[in-house]
Amino acid sequence: MELYQLKTFVTVAEEGHLTRASERLHTSQPAVSAHIKSLEEEMGVPLFIRTPKGMVLTREGEILRDKAQNALDTIDDLCREASRMKENVVGTARIGLHIDPRFLKIDCLLSHMRHHHPELDFHLLQRWSWQQPEAFKKGALDGGFVYGDPDLPDLEVMTLRKFNVVVVGPAEWEDKLAGASWEAIASLPWIWTPPDCLFCHIAMRAFENRGLQPLRVTVADQEPLISTLVASGIGLAIMIEEEAQLAREQGRIAIWEEILDTVDLAFIYARRRAGEPLVKAITDGIRQVWSLPNS
Repeated sequence: MELYQLKTFVTVAEEGHLTRASERLHTSQPAVSAHIKSLEEEMGVPLFIRTPKGMVLTREGEILRDKAQNALDTIDDLCREASRMKENVVGTARIGLHIDPRFLKIDCLLSHMRHHHPELDFHLLQRWSWQQPEAFKKGALDGGFVYGDPDLPDLEVMTLRKFNVVVVGPAEWEDKLAGASWEAIASLPWIWTPPDCLFCHIAMRAFENRGLQPLRVTVADQEPLISTLVASGIGLAIMIEEEAQLAREQGRIAIWEEILDTVDLAFIYARRRAGEPLVKAITDGIRQVWSLPNS
């Protein structure tokens, strides 16, 4: 039995699909299928039922999946302990970004880390705030910038600052937005965000508190896309005030004068990994760049 077979088994169990598992493991679907077949032959029990919709764990598979996960966790702990013994922090740090890096001080963070940990590489990955907890669960991120507090027991939250949230529209709507009432704002077309997005919750709460229903014409799930759609004249959306001010200075959008709400900007990471050299180096760098007190 090989370690890669256990990793494949657990990944297929989590994804329930060979193709998605192969994408996550960065290997081919036939290779994943072969790993599972070999493991089933070695163990002498069927692990999955193949269905048109995907892979379903057998009763034996469910029992062995938990034991396989425990074995992988033990190996991970062993590797982390060895990593703690190293003086130099090396490897790749995968950081989730949910907004324009300019508002996250990414340039300052990378400069700091390059000076203090030159052997540490960074992969910056675009992820919405609501997508990141699942990415942490799958081990796809080492840290991430988000709005708000995910309020999950396995994630540590470092609050960095607050942002005002404002309503924005196309630049040519500036006169239309000036002095507009909530009723007028609700009647204009809106570019909405997915239901799990914090901005969606903020906007819905604001309208529901006033007994209004916004005119939603489209849903966009990427922040740069929302900004482009607003500037193109599709409709209204909400942004953090700093991003909106920058876009207005560029002549791309107009801003309604009322502050909709405030949101916390936070950096999150897995609580169980807080003592790892890689994660500790990142969080120490975050504290330095954002002038936060030491924990």
